[in-house]
Amino acid sequence: MRDAPLIRTDGADDPVHHKLKAAVEKRQSAYLWTPADTIRFTPRLLPIFYGDGRALFRITTINQRPAYWVIRACSTWGCGLDGHDASGPDFGEITDDIMTDLEDAFGRGRCGYSGSSLFHPRKERIQWCQCEECSDRHVARWPEVDDNGGCSWSRMDWPSGFATVKNPLSWQGNLLPEALAARAALQKEEEGR
Repeated sequence: MRDAPLIRTDGADDPVHHKLKAAVEKRQSAYLWTPADTIRFTPRLLPIFYGDGRALFRITTINQRPAYWVIRACSTWGCGLDGHDASGPDFGEITDDIMTDLEDAFGRGRCGYSGSSLFHPRKERIQWCQCEECSDRHVARWPEVDDNGGCSWSRMDWPSGFATVKNPLSWQGNLLPEALAARAALQKEEEGR
């Protein structure tokens, strides 16, 4: 269980975060079950990061697979089977907080009143709910969040071009070296003075 609150940092002034955004937010094609179901999307980086920001995770909602968001997270977080060796929380324990942060950053694709999908055309939505959100002509689009039905996640490696070290918790999901993360934090602090 998680005892301490999540430490969030706005990545707007962080040079590592800017470089990561440029590396991961590139249009790609992917499919979940068969090539005939291929979609084109751009993965999106959550504009904030958690803790020391040395680890990366991929998270997707069940309704939006295979499209995903990239989460820059704390190196102490566990993930599934490696969670028992982690000094921080398991990713699965904090997905509700992360989904809320994703909704704050990218918008919610579900009606707050009825739970209807705002990804459906207005004509379909108002059959079930006539609230202001469902009556609006706006149709939700990626990267707005449709978390109805839950989500799935995994560790991911840093893209090429980043210095990394092996993750002591897992064979998957390398980490930024501590010195690099500390240097970026120091640079941000000095720019603030």
